[in-house]
Amino acid sequence: MKKTIKVNGMHCNSCEILLKEAIEENGIKVISADHQKGEIVVDMKNENEIAAIRKAVEKEGYSLA
Repeated sequence: MKKTIKVNGMHCNSCEILLKEAIEENGIKVISADHQKGEIVVDMKNENEIAAIRKAVEKEGYSLA
């Protein structure tokens, strides 16, 4: 299931890469990350994966909007 998630604190392409790698370490595919829109688009298997996404994002110093 494709889901768009708003992320606070993304400022550049490096932020996009960092978050993409952190989320994909949990086996969740990142379709795109856009620092200008402040969002990531993921392909989740189920809604329970949002907790893993939140944890990965917060571990890198960002937060979900």
